[in-house]
Amino acid sequence: MKLLINGYTVTEHITLKRDKNFINYIDKSIGHIKRNKKKYITLVLSIALTVDLSTLTVFAVDSSAIDKAGMEILSLIRRVGYWVGIILCSKDVIKHCMRGHLDSIGSIVAMYGMGFGVLYFLPWLFDLIKGLF
Repeated sequence: MKLLINGYTVTEHITLKRDKNFINYIDKSIGHIKRNKKKYITLVLSIALTVDLSTLTVFAVDSSAIDKAGMEILSLIRRVGYWVGIILCSKDVIKHCMRGHLDSIGSIVAMYGMGFGVLYFLPWLFDLIKGLF
């Protein structure tokens, strides 16, 4: 037995009501944009000009400064990754030892080792690709 509201089941009626509310919201938003067209054009133009100006400053910067800053950040990430990897790996190894899952210790150490190794492997790979082209 189904309960009908205006020829629709209850779930269909709720879906149609929600869809009508969404369409009304879209119509209201479009009407607001039409009424305030000049303000929206000013907003879009100011955002476009700001984005364009920010890209000009990036191209004007000396690339050696960017490389130096990037290497400093990468060095910091490697140091943090080193200690976070050691601490989390130790925690997981101890947790698995206490549960008696001694066979999974190797996979845990390999997982954290590969995670830390990626921090050194990716820059080397990118430098290798850059040298090829």
